[in-house]
Amino acid sequence: MTTEFLIQLWQINQSTVSGPIRKLTAENYRNRLTPETASAGFIALHTAEAMHRFAKIMFNREITIPFQATGGVSDDGKQLDLSSIQQAVDDSFAMIADHIRQTNDAQWAETIASPFGEVSRMQVLVFLMHHNSYHAGQISQAIKKGKAYDLQSA
Repeated sequence: MTTEFLIQLWQINQSTVSGPIRKLTAENYRNRLTPETASAGFIALHTAEAMHRFAKIMFNREITIPFQATGGVSDDGKQLDLSSIQQAVDDSFAMIADHIRQTNDAQWAETIASPFGEVSRMQVLVFLMHHNSYHAGQISQAIKKGKAYDLQSA
């Protein structure tokens, strides 16, 4: 029952988070709210990478992708490939969904080590969904209200 419920929650999170990411285009993925904030595309890449980091915590899954937007890295305006970002997001959502399906109900209550202390596996998944949603809001705002800044001449 727990696993089935979490699959449904994950599908909702994927749908709501993927919406703004699907709206990224060649014209807007470099948008930022200010020169100091990350671009919409960079935030989307960070979201995909974070799912891999959380998969390591929750499921002990080895990280198989290089991190470009996670771990204290700032968006310096380096060119990113939009289609690769969108594919990474899709792949990351599918990877977590697969792990959720493979986790039995009892395992969700197990206590695991996390950056937040010793918490249940389910609590870490809930935090990941919050993380994804938070960044989807940032992406939406950057698309709607932001602009591309030339950081090289700043």
